Amino acid sequence: MTRYGVSVLELPRRIPVFYSMRLITCLCGLSCVCATPALVAAQALPEAPSQQLKATLVGTVEDGDGGLLPGARVEVVSGGALAVAFADEDGVFHVYGLTAGAYTLRITASNFFMTTQSGTILPGEEKELAPIELHAQGQNATVTVTASEKEIATEQVNLALQQRVLGIIPNFYVVYDAHPAPLSKKQKFKLAWRSTIDPVNIVGTGIFAGIEQANNNFSAYGQGASGYAKRYGAAFGDGVVATFLGGAVLPIVFRQDPRYRFQGSGTTMSRTLHAVSSVVICRSDTNKPMFNYSNVFGNFAAAGISNLYYPASERNGLSLTMQNVGVGFAFGAFGAVMQEFVVPKLTPHLHGRATRN
Repeated sequence: MTRYGVSVLELPRRIPVFYSMRLITCLCGLSCVCATPALVAAQALPEAPSQQLKATLVGTVEDGDGGLLPGARVEVVSGGALAVAFADEDGVFHVYGLTAGAYTLRITASNFFMTTQSGTILPGEEKELAPIELHAQGQNATVTVTASEKEIATEQVNLALQQRVLGIIPNFYVVYDAHPAPLSKKQKFKLAWRSTIDPVNIVGTGIFAGIEQANNNFSAYGQGASGYAKRYGAAFGDGVVATFLGGAVLPIVFRQDPRYRFQGSGTTMSRTLHAVSSVVICRSDTNKPMFNYSNVFGNFAAAGISNLYYPASERNGLSLTMQNVGVGFAFGAFGAVMQEFVVPKLTPHLHGRATRN
C-alpha cells in the first residue's frame, strides 16, 4: 500500500511516507491504523444451506432495580452443544454459533438464583430475547434482554477509539473481544474517518514531509513552502487512500471486518502464525474466515492510485509498484505481530480486554 511514506535512507521513490511512519510506530509497539485498514476484507461466500447456518442470541443483563450485571454467565445448549458467554461491563452479551432449533438458556450471577428459559431459533437468525426475570437470594431481581447487535458494535467502536499506544498513538483497528459484533457500513467509515483526521496522524505526516524535503525526496516538487505543501499533500493522500480503501470501501464491498482480531492466548507459535496470516486471512461480517481481499486488493489499488499525484519523473512503472505492494505486506505482518505481543502492554485502559483465559 502507498500509505506509509518514503524512507529517509534512500528507499525507492515510491515507498510512500506512511511506510516510514509505520516502521517507527511499530518499533515503539504499534501496528496502528496505518497497517490494519487492509487487514480485513473478503468476498461474500455463497450462503450455505439454511440448515447449516448458525444463529445468535443477544441481550443485556440487569438486576431488579435496573442496574447492570456485568460478568453474568450465559449458557446456551442447542443441538447438543454448549455455548458460553459473559455479560460485558455494560451488561451486554451475545452468543454466536448456535444450532437452529430448540435451545435452553441458563443465566447465573453472583448472589442470584439461576434462571432458565427455553425457546427455538431459526437458521441464521439473530434473536433478541424478551425480558427475563431473575430472582436474587432473598430478593427479586430481573434480567432484561434489550441490546441489538448494532448497539454492541457501537460500544465496541467507542472503546476502540479510546485505544492509544502510550496514551498517544491511535490504535483503532484492533478488537480485543473474542466474538465482536459485525460493523455496519457507517461504523466502518467512522473508523476510517477518525483515523484520517486524528491529530497524531496529521502531525506525523507533517514531520515526514519535512524529512522528505530535507532529503530532497521527490525533487520535482522543489523546495520552499510550495515544495513542502506538495510533499505533505502526497503523503496525506497516501494515508487517505489506504485507510478508506482498506478500512471502509473494500470491507463494505466484500463484507469483511477491517480490524485485527487479537488472539491473546495459546503458544507463541500459534499467536505468531495468527498474526502473520492476518494479511491474507480475515473474518467476514458473519465471523467466518475468508481470504483477505481487502488487504490484497487495497495494497495494489493504493500503490496504483498514487501514480495520479506523484511527479511524472518519479513514476517508475509496474516494478516499483509491485515492490511497494511487497513492502506493504511485510509491514502488515510485522505490525500484526506487534499487535499480538507488544501493543496491548503499551495501551492503557483496555479494561482487561487484552487478556484471555
